[in-house]
Amino acid sequence: MSLEQLKKEVASLTGQQQAELISYTLQLRYGKDPEYHREVTLRLNETDKSRWLTPEEFERRLDNE
Repeated sequence: MSLEQLKKEVASLTGQQQAELISYTLQLRYGKDPEYHREVTLRLNETDKSRWLTPEEFERRLDNE
């Protein structure tokens, strides 16, 4: 299957299915990277709520990248 075919298939998925695929591909890419694992753990354990993003702010920042 070509990359273009994959893109078309992904475009036809529901939002939930796309989210699952994103999670899966990130796991494939970074699953064995100890530095990435450490950084994610630190962020997940962040207790200072002033550093948390709302879903809307996250989307805005994501769109600007």
